[in-house]
Amino acid sequence: MAVLTFLLSAIYVLACLFLIFVVLIQKGEGGGLGGLAGGGAVDVAFGAKADMTWKRATFVAAALFMILSLALGVLGRPPSITRDAMRRMNAPPAPPGPNTGTPAPPGPSSPTPPPTTGTDTPSPPK
Repeated sequence: MAVLTFLLSAIYVLACLFLIFVVLIQKGEGGGLGGLAGGGAVDVAFGAKADMTWKRATFVAAALFMILSLALGVLGRPPSITRDAMRRMNAPPAPPGPNTGTPAPPGPSSPTPPPTTGTDTPSPPK
């Protein structure tokens, strides 16, 4: 599970970096950082249909980003308390052992009877 999480995390980081690159390279309507390379340099470097290609690449990178975010979130979550509780509820009861008797309920303890001297008649008071 740790290897899968590591691989997905590495792909996630690469997808994030690629998404940042793709968004910054696009020519925005208001200029933005897309014009940093000299205005139409993107069209010259990548052809006339570069705008549509970058939009498609942005969509793919954003979809990959969202899917990997969900997958890593599911893989990294702690085990559900509800699932553990349901497992314990559905488990068969443990067989009674020698010391599994129920303890006496708390409350006042009954007085202990006086010790007997061996005769059935009590001794006269002095």
